[in-house]
Amino acid sequence: MRAMSAAPRALLAEAGLYIHTTAYSVVLGGLIVLVPLYIISLGYNPAWLGLIIAGQGLFQVTVRIFGGVISDRIGERWVIQASIAALVVGSLGLALSSTLFALLLAQVLFGASRAVYWTSSQSYGSRIDESRPTTLIGRFFGFAAVGGLAGNAGGGFVAVVLGYQEGFLIAAGLSAGAMFIVAVTPQLPRQAAMTLREILGPVPGVFRNRATILPALMALATSVQVAALSSVGAALYKEFGFDDDAFGALMAVHAFGAIIMGFAFPSLLKRVGQRPTYALTLATHGLPLFAVVMWGGDYTVAIGLMFILGLSFNAGRILNVSLTAMASSPEQRGVFMAVVGIYWASGQMLGPLLFGPLASLTSLSASVTVMGVMMLGTALLTPLLYAASGERSNRGSEAE
Repeated sequence: MRAMSAAPRALLAEAGLYIHTTAYSVVLGGLIVLVPLYIISLGYNPAWLGLIIAGQGLFQVTVRIFGGVISDRIGERWVIQASIAALVVGSLGLALSSTLFALLLAQVLFGASRAVYWTSSQSYGSRIDESRPTTLIGRFFGFAAVGGLAGNAGGGFVAVVLGYQEGFLIAAGLSAGAMFIVAVTPQLPRQAAMTLREILGPVPGVFRNRATILPALMALATSVQVAALSSVGAALYKEFGFDDDAFGALMAVHAFGAIIMGFAFPSLLKRVGQRPTYALTLATHGLPLFAVVMWGGDYTVAIGLMFILGLSFNAGRILNVSLTAMASSPEQRGVFMAVVGIYWASGQMLGPLLFGPLASLTSLSASVTVMGVMMLGTALLTPLLYAASGERSNRGSEAE
């Protein structure tokens, strides 16, 4: 039997990508709500909360490089399968144990899963059609946000109605279903297999390449903000008096904003231009945080602010990945995604580790305010960042 032709293979690859990323994001969205609330319910203070949440970033640096190399060497699909399997094991671990060791181990597994899943899936998605990476990645993150919306809402609901252990068991079952979807998606064709030495050869150069400044910094800023928001932010909303179900609803609003941005981003980039979009994204990472501190105790205001933060979150993810795709060749896409993804992994550690202890030393409101100042300050440096990166274009470069 002849191999599947290019057009049906591309359609099946795109459909499979959107289905399994939706399922994966349902699980991840649920865990983002369940895990911090579960930790708080066990009596840990904000410093411990930050430390445990930061555990997900422990091995992400090395795991990302490994995942990118394996993706470029044998194909992304196997790496995606392994990443979802880590979610299964981590969720079962939380369902069966509430010890500190189990909490930390589960977070390490979740972090490793996220490191290699997003790297390999982004590589896979951007290679389906090299002529429109921003559209494919925008839709990819749009469907991811749909899953995140369902997971965020479901996480709060399950915590209240069923309980934490039942929620972790549901997460394990959904992850197993996602593994089946990945198994039926096609491998994308590659040129002749490269040696590990040839694949790893560009890595030092990527770190030194000025073109990576923009996606790397966007990855770091977006990651720091969302990691701190899901730990210190969760505690702040608790301080405001919101229960588990109310916080789950706020995270669902955040995901709804991300959905809209996922599908609208390519048009926004063309109309506004790359540089203004970059600066606007960083600014909306920070400005709403000031409003959260001042008026976030009003639930109606909190809903609007979380929606804006969801818009900026997905804009940051899409910018990060699409800029990386434009700077790399298809044969080394996985490694480039992994190298830039290290900055995302660093943010997953730095966000909770910086702002959790800061909240314990000062207050939750002061910690969130400092984070807002850092994001806004970075936005104001956008002209200097573009000059340092050597980027001359002010428009989105994707042809449609």
